[in-house]
Amino acid sequence: MFESLIHHLIYPKALLLLSTAFFSLGWLIYFIRCSIQQSLGMLKTLYYPYVMYTFFITLWIMSNAYFHTEWLVDFGNSGAVFMAKAANIFSFLAFSSAFHFSCRLKSLNENHSIKYWQLALITISTIYAFYVNLTPGLTVVGVIVEAPSKFTIHFGSETPTFFFLLILFTFLTLFNTLGLSKSSDKLKRVKSTYMVIGIVIFMISTAVIHVFITTVFNDFSFTWLPPAFSIIELFLMGYAVIFHRFYSWKYLLHLSCSTLFALCVYIIPLWAFSQAFNILEYIPHLSAWCLLCGATFHYTWAKVAKWSSLLIYRDTETPVHKILSLSNDFQYSTQDAMYKLAQLLNLEKEQTILISDAQSNELYATYLIQDDSVLLLEEVKYHFNNTRNQRLNLIKEQMSKHNAAMILPLYDHHNTVSQLLFSPHKSNGSLYSNEEISALQKLFSKVQSYIRSEHHVKQAQAMAKSIAHEMRNPLSQILLHLENLDNIASHIDTASHFREEIQRGRDSIQHGNQMIDIILYEANQSIINNSNIEPYQISSLVDQAINIYAYESDDIKSKVHFYSDNDFIIKVNETLFGFIIFNLLKNSICYFNNHPDNKIEIRLETGDKQNKLLFKDYGPGIEPQIIQRIFDEFFTYQKKEGSGLGLSYCKRAMKLFGGQIECRSIYGNYTEFSLVFPYIEPLPSHTYSQNDFLQQLDLDLNESKTDHCNKISDNLTAVKILVTDDSQVQRSLVKLYLKKLGAEVYEAENGQQAIDVVSQKSIDIVFMDIQMPIMNGFEACRQIKAMYPNLPVIALSGESGEQEIRQITQTMDDRLLKPTTQKLLKEILEKWIKQNELIENF
Repeated sequence: MFESLIHHLIYPKALLLLSTAFFSLGWLIYFIRCSIQQSLGMLKTLYYPYVMYTFFITLWIMSNAYFHTEWLVDFGNSGAVFMAKAANIFSFLAFSSAFHFSCRLKSLNENHSIKYWQLALITISTIYAFYVNLTPGLTVVGVIVEAPSKFTIHFGSETPTFFFLLILFTFLTLFNTLGLSKSSDKLKRVKSTYMVIGIVIFMISTAVIHVFITTVFNDFSFTWLPPAFSIIELFLMGYAVIFHRFYSWKYLLHLSCSTLFALCVYIIPLWAFSQAFNILEYIPHLSAWCLLCGATFHYTWAKVAKWSSLLIYRDTETPVHKILSLSNDFQYSTQDAMYKLAQLLNLEKEQTILISDAQSNELYATYLIQDDSVLLLEEVKYHFNNTRNQRLNLIKEQMSKHNAAMILPLYDHHNTVSQLLFSPHKSNGSLYSNEEISALQKLFSKVQSYIRSEHHVKQAQAMAKSIAHEMRNPLSQILLHLENLDNIASHIDTASHFREEIQRGRDSIQHGNQMIDIILYEANQSIINNSNIEPYQISSLVDQAINIYAYESDDIKSKVHFYSDNDFIIKVNETLFGFIIFNLLKNSICYFNNHPDNKIEIRLETGDKQNKLLFKDYGPGIEPQIIQRIFDEFFTYQKKEGSGLGLSYCKRAMKLFGGQIECRSIYGNYTEFSLVFPYIEPLPSHTYSQNDFLQQLDLDLNESKTDHCNKISDNLTAVKILVTDDSQVQRSLVKLYLKKLGAEVYEAENGQQAIDVVSQKSIDIVFMDIQMPIMNGFEACRQIKAMYPNLPVIALSGESGEQEIRQITQTMDDRLLKPTTQKLLKEILEKWIKQNELIENF
């Protein structure tokens, strides 16, 4: 019996149609299961016409499969007439159910019940369909059977009217579905698009094959195609009903083309072989070919996918692939990676993707309790409209308030929602596609450890800034007392040793301030960026860093040797490069006490393709198994203190400069760091950088050192300076230094007071703190510059982050770290007095 069944169904068209029918039946079971999970009430009131539609489509496909089996020949005309009429009834019931379903969707969208004329049309036409198909001679008169798939159907007088009803129901279904596209709800419009495409495909195939070809050409060989195509309409309509996230059409086309191209790679050789040989005689070879296909399909698909992507996206990488490839960017900067992600997601330039702590957004976090769940604003609106759940309404209002189109949860190592990613609406108004959402989930599951680490670093930054702020004030107070002691000692002839100790105290405070700055740079390592990269002579930058480093003693400084031969050009951020040198100095000097013979040698090497700075110390060296880890974040070696961020920061900074940092060491002998820079052509002799111009300006104005010093001294006596700081200690210290220099000093506690003083007094130079109550330094500077554009405003603050320094550079004229020294104050005053004199003379 089984062999007989196989014999009757062996024909390809029958197998295809039966496979389609079983797929339809499986989809029906899945649809009912999903509907019950979502809402049993919706299944009873809205979805049941679609269930009927799917059931009758399945029967229609199976009845059409009969005409492509041996049973068509076995049962002859009577069996064919019976199955043709059954196919007519099943197709009509499917079409009318689809129309009924579209009517219910439209009535739900327009908030009214299904209309009476629609119910009347369905009822009357159904009675008519049964009547004309059950009455002999009205629709199907007879069938001439030649062979499976070869037959001719003779129709009765009522056939045109019956077919007209099928076409009418199809057009009415399309009309109702198009009505959904006018909805203000974006999600409903997308759902409508899916349904319309399915209906149009089915309508075209039915109209061309069942109506045109059969009636005009009397050809029934293609009548199996509409039932096969009906599965497309069936699936797209059902998918649009129970799902709320959709793949973009470009992505679906890309997947289809990639799969088709990959299958062609295997099917075309098999087809060519079957044309030349009897394939049944080569079953072992066919089995081996199938195994080869299975083993290599993934590789082949990946290759042809690039061609498919180039054809559809005009790029060898799809947007999904580009999103997933951002995982490497998150290792270096979350901020830069987020900017690239915003571009890939087609967001406005001013819009940003934000990451927020889940605890501060408990409303969202408690709703996102399932893994891989995502909150989409349009989904929330859709579910609220159907359920009137007040919690969903609250979420909808909050998401609209925060301009969040999507909220994606990020999980910690306990698989608990720890952070939330807020993404705004797209610039073109489209929804986030399913492939984008899936790609984002995969991306952030990979990079959430980097994000958490950066979050912890930012917390450390905030703590470091707070500690630094609190530490600078007592350091300034100690320095103020030392200056007062110095004034007292200046009147004692025998107090040289006493004054020497005071100077050592000053040096220690300066060293402490510099250590604070280095720690802040390490803490701020996550905000590294490529701003202010300019060409410099490396010898001048290294020499400057060595000289301004705060050594604990002259003996330590004497062990640092810099050989400036083989000078070359580098393109760097001056601040970041200085930090690299500072960090290497700090790491090497910490071993000086335990290794008295230790010394530091810094050399320069030039090459055709790259240049190097070699930083070598003769300390304890590094063990071979440790050396590969020294650039890892939070890794420290043989030191009780330290954050473990310094060398990892150096590595990131060197990569930013287009170079790299390497380390080699012989344990017990030496450690040598190589800073490798790309080769840059030397600057032309007639080309000057900004620093070169200022240095030349200094030389031009400093022809007579003695006369110039007298001139500066005279100028300072007439200079009126405003010191703005919310700390009384800081103001008192700066005021003391300026008084020693002979300047007239005014004070302000905040930015607003500074504006008032500048408005009332003829101020020559303003020193401005940044973080102050009432009005901060940036806003005060902007308002002062609006009134007096040429008045120099110099930042006097403890800010050390790259972003803060960039803002200071953009807003103010110069910068000093606090607590400062009398020497640095004098130098910066001389600099700006020179520039003011040059402007006046010009």
